[in-house]
Amino acid sequence: MTGASNPAAHPHPVGASRFRCLAAMTGVFLLIGAGTRLALFFLFPADFTGGFGDAAGALALGAINDCASLVFALALPMLVLMAPSDRFLAGRAGRALMAGALFLFVCVAVFTAFAEYFFWDEFHCRFNFIAVDYLIYTNEVLNNIVESYPLAPLLGSVGLISLALTMSAWKGFVVKGPAVAPTRLLPRLSLVGLHTLAAVFVFLCFTPSGGNADKNFQEAGRNGLYELFSAFRHNTLDYRAFYPQMDREEAFRIVRAELAEPEANFVSSLPEDLRREMAPGRPESRPNVIVVVMESFGSKWLGEYSPNLVRLAGEGLSFSNMRSTGTRTVRGLEAITLSLPPTPGNSIVRRPDNGNLFSIGTVFKEEGYAREFIYGGYGYFDNMNAFFAGNGYTVVDRTDFPPERKTFATAWGQCDEDLFGVSLDRADAAHAAGTPFHQVVLTTSNHRPFTYPYGKVSIPPGDGRRGAVQYCDYAVGRFIEEAKKKPWFDNTVFVFVGDHPSAVAGKTYVPADGYGIACIFYAPKLIRPQKVDTLCSQIDVAPTLFALLGWGYRSQFFGRNVLDMRPEEGRAWISTYQLLGYLDTGGLALLRPAAGVRTSAERGFPAEPADPRTLRAIAFYQCAYDLFAGGKLKEHVVLRVGVSAAATPGP
Repeated sequence: MTGASNPAAHPHPVGASRFRCLAAMTGVFLLIGAGTRLALFFLFPADFTGGFGDAAGALALGAINDCASLVFALALPMLVLMAPSDRFLAGRAGRALMAGALFLFVCVAVFTAFAEYFFWDEFHCRFNFIAVDYLIYTNEVLNNIVESYPLAPLLGSVGLISLALTMSAWKGFVVKGPAVAPTRLLPRLSLVGLHTLAAVFVFLCFTPSGGNADKNFQEAGRNGLYELFSAFRHNTLDYRAFYPQMDREEAFRIVRAELAEPEANFVSSLPEDLRREMAPGRPESRPNVIVVVMESFGSKWLGEYSPNLVRLAGEGLSFSNMRSTGTRTVRGLEAITLSLPPTPGNSIVRRPDNGNLFSIGTVFKEEGYAREFIYGGYGYFDNMNAFFAGNGYTVVDRTDFPPERKTFATAWGQCDEDLFGVSLDRADAAHAAGTPFHQVVLTTSNHRPFTYPYGKVSIPPGDGRRGAVQYCDYAVGRFIEEAKKKPWFDNTVFVFVGDHPSAVAGKTYVPADGYGIACIFYAPKLIRPQKVDTLCSQIDVAPTLFALLGWGYRSQFFGRNVLDMRPEEGRAWISTYQLLGYLDTGGLALLRPAAGVRTSAERGFPAEPADPRTLRAIAFYQCAYDLFAGGKLKEHVVLRVGVSAAATPGP
């Protein structure tokens, strides 16, 4: 027999070692999980005022949660340790692989325990979407950690503890034990398959539990890694758990007062009912509407590299002081379509239960419009296809483009010229069918790696964002020139609006001046040229559009018609994933989880509780969260004008 098949051929049979290595990882993971909970109990005694039974219950159910999390934690080590042959693992390289895998696994577990201590110290909970946010803003968070903590001793401690645990497990367990029979590939792969089935079962069926009515004991009983990935999966952060709050009824009163407009009549006097009947303030028109959401098009790019858009701004209705609600495309899509302030966590576009919401599409549906979302990339990215399809749009993405409309593409999608070509084709088809149409068209070319067809603009592809902006502007110019040849052009409103600026992403604090975006309403036969300097928000696009069209409809939009706002009434909502900002002409109030309120003037010092700006910030964000979380933003809740309030379900 060869050494690979004879258990006696080497002193420490590798068949035992590979399984003992996984067993050692299991033991270390469960030990650190229990140790983390005990450390929280002793280091934060003020958070745990219950008795021994509460602590024991949290430890017991915590062990169950840890076992469920372990299924995922062992996924990669399982593949690494089951793939090699016995012969390979018997040699130095194989044993080094096993020891290295064990050490890295232990390092991650120990580092996570340290991180959970500091996270609890700040937020008094296990990992949640704030931790996801920290992973997104890596540079800023690392800089903050370097400035706030003795990083070298901490990392040294993690390394030493990990090394000690690894050596103890390796020498005391992995390489010791009775000889076993050699392992074969098929049984090992079967074990991987069973492990995969277990992971699927836990993913679909397991719900973690803290096992105690007390919030802190509930949190201690959870597993941090599981909560981290759960937060990433669900993309949400509980406003009620982490942010400043006020009386619910008072919050809605403030929002109602802010939403009062000359054409807005509330359907009831109930404070929590934001539904308004919007009376038309001008003669009604029924044009087609194409909303072009432009990738990374901040207001600073309206200039040298965008002559076509500058011309359209001069010939149309332009908003020079509009701010995006966030720093990602899905946040912009949420604001433009739902007219809703950003809620903590990720955009509603990426969340569960985001279908059948009251949106800009709802109003077009009531008027009999064909509605389409057109995107040059793969719309499953960021859940965009599911969101738009779930809200009544026909989805047209890269997979639906005909061959003649696929001339150039990057990883993000077809170039903007291809995209606009498909938009024109779909508009022609709707017009030929005698159907008014509404499109949401999302561009991609103004995105890294900034490549586009050669010979279109003066700056060569791949030479930075200036060239991408120039090409995007070129494509817009071509789009409008081709549209002018169409029989439907004179009766079409084009809205060009940025999804977010290009330079805000990566900022931990919210730079109020950095959220400016381009926004132009262009319809030379329908809208007279005008420049509006009032501070406004992406969430104002839909209400302003319908006011221009002279439409009466029942609304629950949080935005307003900017044309009816006095300059001193200007305001905007700006955010990261966790920092929620309310900007008005006097300054910025920031709501930060577990740390109260910050103001732009004081840069980190709490604002006075009675500050009107702070109260408006809390009111709007709290009400937006409550309505979405409570399922009160569904389109059936808000009906068009002419349906009695009594027939409409309550808020």
